[in-house]
Amino acid sequence: MDQATDATAVLVLVETPLPGVHVCRLNRPAKRNALSQDLIGQLLLQVRVADQNQEVSSIIITGSSDFFSAGADIKEISQLDGESAHRRRYLEDLCNGLRNVRKPVIAAVEGKALGGGFELALMADLIVATPAVEFGLPEVTLGLIPGAGGTQRLTSAVGKYRAMKMILLNEPLSGTEAFNHGLVSTLTEPGQALEGALSLAKRLAAQSPSAIRLAKEAICRADNMGQDELLERSLYYTAFGTRDKREGVAAFLEKRAPNWE
Repeated sequence: MDQATDATAVLVLVETPLPGVHVCRLNRPAKRNALSQDLIGQLLLQVRVADQNQEVSSIIITGSSDFFSAGADIKEISQLDGESAHRRRYLEDLCNGLRNVRKPVIAAVEGKALGGGFELALMADLIVATPAVEFGLPEVTLGLIPGAGGTQRLTSAVGKYRAMKMILLNEPLSGTEAFNHGLVSTLTEPGQALEGALSLAKRLAAQSPSAIRLAKEAICRADNMGQDELLERSLYYTAFGTRDKREGVAAFLEKRAPNWE
């Protein structure tokens, strides 16, 4: 698929396997789901639509059984130099687009997640993967470094020394290794990553929507800036004034299931 047809192709398929669950499936098989600007644009559009839909409780991003995503589009990278990359703010839209999503985002990783594809998974709030999945940041083999938050998020998730080994030596992690390092939230049987993500989505849908949003914001702030107890406390106090807090406490005391708004 060349760049001309890429602009008119449906590069992100939308599925709704469960009420309130918005699945975005990367759909660029000829390029191993490489993240072209057109694909990123379609993905962010679908994520924004889901985030603004009050009926949606969580968003799942997935790919194919072979490749979650092979990374940034090398053809597009080949056309950029330092000046043009700065001018275009390459990949900044992807980072900012997912950073501002208020609802939980789950990455269901069945195939390889490399480079920008791995960074996309790292932008999610929860990662579900199978044992044989390969996570890697091979940018050094192209004379580059990760450019969509990979150095920061990976270091936060697995620590400096493992991140150094993965990035500087291009040493990937399997799904099992990533789970053991705390990088993967849930490890599933082969072929069951999406089903595992849907299971998490069901559990999320049973919680207070406002509490989920506030807790996500607090955790993301801590991850981005280090622990911020004042912010966490402020968000905690904000939760006290919500209808969901009142309903949740009442339901607990009355020993019944809560009726979330």
